[in-house]
Amino acid sequence: MSVFVKFLQTLAFGSLFALPLAHASSEAETQIVYRAVKEKFPSFSLYCQQNEEQRRSVVMQTVMTLMSQRKIKDPMTAGPQAGALLRQDCGIAAPAATVETRWLATAKPLTFDSARHELSVFSSHSSLTNKVFTPKGEGPFPAVVLSHTAGGLQAHMLDQARFLINAGYAVLAVDTWGSRGYSMSNESHPAESAKDAYDALKHLAGLSYIDKTRIYQAGFSLGAFAAALLTSPEGARVFKSELRFRATVGHYGTCWIGPRREPRSTPAIFNALTEDMDRPLLMLMAAKDIETPPENCFPLLEKLKADGKPISWKIYPDATHGWDKQVNFVFRTSSGESMPYKYDAQVTNDATEQMIAFFNMYR
Repeated sequence: MSVFVKFLQTLAFGSLFALPLAHASSEAETQIVYRAVKEKFPSFSLYCQQNEEQRRSVVMQTVMTLMSQRKIKDPMTAGPQAGALLRQDCGIAAPAATVETRWLATAKPLTFDSARHELSVFSSHSSLTNKVFTPKGEGPFPAVVLSHTAGGLQAHMLDQARFLINAGYAVLAVDTWGSRGYSMSNESHPAESAKDAYDALKHLAGLSYIDKTRIYQAGFSLGAFAAALLTSPEGARVFKSELRFRATVGHYGTCWIGPRREPRSTPAIFNALTEDMDRPLLMLMAAKDIETPPENCFPLLEKLKADGKPISWKIYPDATHGWDKQVNFVFRTSSGESMPYKYDAQVTNDATEQMIAFFNMYR
């Protein structure tokens, strides 16, 4: 796994990336990173002679060291900005890194269970891992790939699986974390979740009891970023997938990750949803969500809709991030904001009903 992916992974806690969404990096932090990199090389030309991946690794390793020493608070901005200054000093043009960063997925493919399973009263969320669960009957069934939050495959995913199965869908819950031994302090990039979803799609399409023309994806938080990524034909090309999802739904996600600034004066560090989308997407968002704020999707969603793209959304005015999770967790930003996760049964039920209705629109 690349240093850059590991760097992204070490930043997170809770359900997604905390610091980059909330803390505007100062020029001073950028300069700290910039000087620290230069100090590593007796002759700066040695840094410049490395390839882009090697230079990026040096910057990311420097950033991680400075984070551990508590010398910087906003690595996701200070790192890239310092890297840009260093490239200028080398006389090197900025690389086309947006696409590369957007599709970073280097983990080994997961293994999926080919047997057919049915949920019982004894089933737990952990029993869902990379297995196909179906309604009773012969099929073929439409199917949904479930992509979990950055908290991993948790209890709320079992509730979602039951709802979908009761609605007539087969379910494959992908365990991007547990299957690879990831922990709460070692998260995956959203592209890993998207790549796993494509692999699950291929697996489902090869099963006789699955209707391969009706396979969908639903993602939650980190998985919602994957839902947006899956709408891009570019991702299918990068991951060499000949198959595409019929439609996707993102629960409490947003459209980009980057420094929170008004007006937005710097590029996003990570764009989940872009104007090349060509697959139906429903985004279900929470107005009181400071972790993946809905405002990061506007005016993009309105523009996509006006351009005739298959995009839909709904914002729940009183909901927070993780509205379907019965957990005691408070999300805190480095600037002092806090947001307790608040389970909301009404929103949870409506969101699942919206999801099913959306999938049924695209039979």
